Amino acid sequence: MADLNSKPESLFNEFYAVSTEEWEEILTRDLKGADYKEKLRWESIEGISVLPFYRKENLEDLPHIQHKIDVETPANWSVCEPIDASDPAEANRQAKEAVGSGANSLWITLQMDADEGMLGGDITGTHVQNLADLKTLLDGIDLQKTGIVFDSGAGSPGVLGLVKSFLKSSVESSPDSADAKSTPFEGGQVSFLFDPFTFMAQRGRLPLPEDQLNSIIEQMASEKWCMAFAANGAFYHNCGATIVQELGIALAIGSEFLARVPESNREMAARQFWMHLSAGSLYFPEIAKLRAARLLWNRVLDGYEINERQPLTIHSSTSTWNKAIADPHNNMLRATTEATSAAVGGANRITIHPYNAHFEKPDTFSRRIARNVNHILDEEVHLSMVENPADGSYYIEVLTDEIAKKAWKFFQLIEKQGGFQKAIEGKIIQGEIGRSRLEKDRALATRKLSMTGVNITPDPQQELPKDLYRSTPVDSLQQSGAEPEIDPDKLIESLSNALGDGATLGDVVGSFLQPQKQLYPALKPYRAAQRFEEIRLATQTFEQKRGKNIKVQLVPVGDPKMRKARATFSRNFLGCAGFEIDNPLGYETIEEAAVDLSNSEADIFVLCGSDETYPDLVKPFCDHFGNGSLTILAGNPKEHSDQYKEAGINFFIYMGVNMIEVLEEIQEKIGIDSE
Repeated sequence: MADLNSKPESLFNEFYAVSTEEWEEILTRDLKGADYKEKLRWESIEGISVLPFYRKENLEDLPHIQHKIDVETPANWSVCEPIDASDPAEANRQAKEAVGSGANSLWITLQMDADEGMLGGDITGTHVQNLADLKTLLDGIDLQKTGIVFDSGAGSPGVLGLVKSFLKSSVESSPDSADAKSTPFEGGQVSFLFDPFTFMAQRGRLPLPEDQLNSIIEQMASEKWCMAFAANGAFYHNCGATIVQELGIALAIGSEFLARVPESNREMAARQFWMHLSAGSLYFPEIAKLRAARLLWNRVLDGYEINERQPLTIHSSTSTWNKAIADPHNNMLRATTEATSAAVGGANRITIHPYNAHFEKPDTFSRRIARNVNHILDEEVHLSMVENPADGSYYIEVLTDEIAKKAWKFFQLIEKQGGFQKAIEGKIIQGEIGRSRLEKDRALATRKLSMTGVNITPDPQQELPKDLYRSTPVDSLQQSGAEPEIDPDKLIESLSNALGDGATLGDVVGSFLQPQKQLYPALKPYRAAQRFEEIRLATQTFEQKRGKNIKVQLVPVGDPKMRKARATFSRNFLGCAGFEIDNPLGYETIEEAAVDLSNSEADIFVLCGSDETYPDLVKPFCDHFGNGSLTILAGNPKEHSDQYKEAGINFFIYMGVNMIEVLEEIQEKIGIDSE
C-alpha cells in the first residue's frame, strides 16, 4: 500500500531541460541548414516581426519584465451593447432588452453636425433632441448598475450638459431617495467619446476656433463625475491603420488633451481619459496591443509628472474594417476571436457589433448572438476567472514589448511635429495611414491576407443586397425658438441650465460646435471587402439583365494532382466574382475534354494542368474552346506568357496576382460594368 504521507515526486523530474541551442539545432537540420530566424520569421503587414518560438531567456531584456511593471489588466469586463435605434422610445426598448439579457453597459450614438448650409444642423444615432427625449431613452434603466457610453464626438459638451440636467431633474423628483444623495453615475459609470482631434482627422477641420476648444477642454476636465476625454483609436484602425499606428495615435491624442489642460488640473484630466481601441483579427498582437497601451500611457503620465493615477480604462470594440456582406455569418466567427483577444488583453469594456450591423439594421437575433459571445467567453470559457491571463507568456510578453517600442516611436514622430493637430495639418498621419491602407488592400487582393467568403472559399450562389451601404437615419436638430444665453466661460453649467429649462440641443449647438474651414485631407473608414463585393454585385446585376449566369467551365487535364489543385484554385479565384463554376473530375487529353464539353455554353474556359504539360496543351485548348469565349490559364507561365497569349490565352491566374485587377479586366471583356 502506498504511503500517503510520502512526498510525491515531481511529474517533470523524468524530463530533462532542453536548451535553446538544441531546439535551434533541430530546426536548422529540418530546414536543411537555413537560418530559421530568416526562414520562419513572420513579417506581418502590421509592421510586426515574430520568430517561431521564444524561451524564458527572451524575457530577460524586456524593460517591463526587468522593472516588474504591472500591466494592470482587469479580471473581468463590462458587456457594452450598442443601441442603434433612432427613436428614443425604441432605443429604450432595446436598452432594456440588452440589460435584461446580461449587458451591463450601453453604447449610445448621438452625433451632431452643424455644418454650413444646414438649418440648425443634423443629428444621427439616437435622436435625443432635449431633456424629455433623454428621459425617455433612460427610463427604467438602473444607472447605478448600468454604464452609459455616449458616442457623441465633438458634440459631447452639449450631451454632457444634457446629462447633467437629467441628473438634476432626477434629484429634484426624488429628493429623499438614496439615489438623490449621490450622482447616479458615481465611479465613472458614464463616458463620453469626446475626441475633437479625431473630428479634425475625419473632417479635415477644427470643430471650433482653437481658443474656444481649449477652453471647453479645460472646463470638461472639471467634470469629475464622468470620463469626459477619449482617444478614438478604433477610428484609425477602420481607416486602415496598423496596430502600431492606432496605438501611437491614441497616445498622441491623450497627450494632446493633457497639454491643453492647466497643470493644476492635469491629474483629474488623466483620470477622465479613456481609450477606444479596436479588436482586430490578429489574435496575439491584439492581446499585446492592449497590454502595451497601459504600459505606454503610464509613460506618458510620467512625462507630465502625474504621479497619482488610476489604471487606464480601455474600451475595445470589434473591427468593422474586416466585416463582409459576402458570406456574412463568418462575421460572427471573426467577432468571437476579436472579443477573445480583447478579454485576454484586459479590456474594461467590450462591444461586439452584430454581424450584419454594417449593411442592414440588426434584428433581435443578430443582437442576441453578439451579446452571447460575451457570455460564452465569461460563463463557459471562464476568461474572467483568471487575472492577467497573458502574464508570463513568452510570446505575448515579447509581442507586448515590440508593439510598445514601435508604437512609442510612432508617438514620438507625431510629437516631433508639435503634437497630433500639427501632424494632421502637416498630413503626416494621413500619409502614414494611407500607405498602410494601400499595403493592406494589396495584401487582400493578392491573397497574402485571406478573408473567408470574400477572396477565398466564396459562395458564388449568394445574392448580395443591391446597396452595399447601410443608410443612417438623419434628423434635423430641432429648435424650440428659445434663445438661451450661454456663458462660454461657464459652458457646461450654462448648457445644463438651458436644456433643463426646455431648450433643445439645436438651440445651443452653436455654442460648442462651429466647424471651421476645411484645411487638410480627411481620413475615412472603409471596409476591406468592399472592392470584392462591388465586383460580385456587378456580376449579379449583369446576370439579372441578361437573364442567365456567367458560366465558367474548368478544363482539368493531365496529371491528376496538379489539375485538381489548379481547378480548386481557379474555382476559388473566379468564384469571388460571383461566376457559376463547373468543375468536372478531369481529363487525360484536351480532345477528351472537347468531346465531353462540346455542348457547353460557358462564357469562360479555364485550362487547369501542370506547367510541364502546358506547352503541348495550350494551342489545342485554345483551338477547341477559344472560339467566342474567354480563355484562362491557371498558372504563371513567366517566359511562356507571350507565346501562350499568341495562341489565344486571354488571362493568367495564379497565387500572388492582383485578383481585383484581373477580375475587373475579365468583367470588362465580358461587358460587365463594375463601376
